[in-house]
Amino acid sequence: MPDSTTRPDATERQALAEITAERGWTRRVADRVDIYLRGAARIRVIWQGDEAISGGSRYHDDGMEQYTRDLATVKGWLTH
Repeated sequence: MPDSTTRPDATERQALAEITAERGWTRRVADRVDIYLRGAARIRVIWQGDEAISGGSRYHDDGMEQYTRDLATVKGWLTH
Protein backbone atom coordinates (compact mmCIF):
# COMPACT_ATOMS: atom_id res chain seq x y z
CA MET A 1 0.00 0.00 0.00
CA PRO A 2 1.33 3.47 -0.84
CA ASP A 3 2.57 5.47 2.13
CA SER A 4 1.29 8.83 3.39
CA THR A 5 3.72 10.89 1.26
CA THR A 6 2.30 9.65 -2.06
CA ARG A 7 -0.96 10.28 -3.86
CA PRO A 8 -3.81 8.26 -2.35
CA ASP A 9 -4.67 6.75 -5.75
CA ALA A 10 -1.06 5.78 -6.56
CA THR A 11 -0.23 2.15 -7.26
CA GLU A 12 2.62 0.47 -5.37
CA ARG A 13 4.82 0.92 -8.42
CA GLN A 14 4.02 4.64 -8.75
CA ALA A 15 4.41 5.21 -5.01
CA LEU A 16 7.84 3.55 -5.00
CA ALA A 17 8.92 5.67 -7.98
CA GLU A 18 7.86 8.87 -6.20
CA ILE A 19 9.58 7.97 -2.93
CA THR A 20 12.83 6.98 -4.62
CA ALA A 21 12.92 10.15 -6.74
CA GLU A 22 12.79 12.16 -3.51
CA ARG A 23 15.76 10.18 -2.20
CA GLY A 24 17.99 10.74 -5.22
CA TRP A 25 17.48 7.51 -7.17
CA THR A 26 17.31 7.60 -10.98
CA ARG A 27 14.70 5.23 -12.42
CA ARG A 28 14.71 3.47 -15.79
CA VAL A 29 11.66 1.49 -16.91
CA ALA A 30 11.78 -1.46 -19.30
CA ASP A 31 8.31 -3.05 -19.52
CA ARG A 32 7.83 -4.94 -16.21
CA VAL A 33 11.25 -4.01 -14.85
CA ASP A 34 12.21 -0.86 -12.94
CA ILE A 35 15.93 -0.22 -12.50
CA TYR A 36 16.95 2.25 -9.82
CA LEU A 37 20.45 3.76 -9.91
CA ARG A 38 22.33 5.87 -7.37
CA GLY A 39 26.12 5.99 -7.32
CA ALA A 40 27.54 2.46 -7.41
CA ALA A 41 24.20 0.99 -6.25
CA ARG A 42 21.62 -0.54 -8.58
CA ILE A 43 18.29 -2.11 -7.64
CA ARG A 44 16.30 -4.10 -10.19
CA VAL A 45 12.60 -4.72 -9.49
CA ILE A 46 10.46 -7.07 -11.60
CA TRP A 47 6.74 -6.30 -11.28
CA GLN A 48 3.61 -8.46 -11.55
CA GLY A 49 1.24 -5.70 -12.62
CA ASP A 50 1.58 -2.51 -10.58
CA GLU A 51 0.84 -3.82 -7.08
CA ALA A 52 3.13 -6.84 -6.51
CA ILE A 53 6.68 -7.83 -7.41
CA SER A 54 8.07 -11.06 -8.79
CA GLY A 55 11.42 -10.19 -7.24
CA GLY A 56 14.09 -7.62 -6.63
CA SER A 57 17.88 -7.69 -6.82
CA ARG A 58 20.39 -5.36 -5.18
CA TYR A 59 23.76 -4.77 -6.82
CA HIS A 60 26.84 -2.81 -5.79
CA ASP A 61 29.61 -2.18 -8.33
CA ASP A 62 27.81 -4.63 -10.67
CA GLY A 63 28.05 -7.52 -8.19
CA MET A 64 24.73 -8.92 -6.96
CA GLU A 65 24.46 -8.68 -3.18
CA GLN A 66 20.90 -9.79 -2.44
CA TYR A 67 17.70 -11.10 -4.01
CA THR A 68 14.22 -11.04 -2.50
CA ARG A 69 10.58 -11.58 -3.40
CA ASP A 70 9.45 -9.30 -0.57
CA LEU A 71 8.33 -5.79 -1.57
CA ALA A 72 8.96 -4.45 1.95
CA THR A 73 12.61 -5.54 1.68
CA VAL A 74 13.00 -3.78 -1.68
CA LYS A 75 11.43 -0.63 -0.21
CA GLY A 76 13.95 -0.83 2.62
CA TRP A 77 16.85 -0.96 0.18
CA LEU A 78 15.53 2.09 -1.66
CA THR A 79 14.55 4.24 1.30
CA HIS A 80 17.56 3.89 3.62
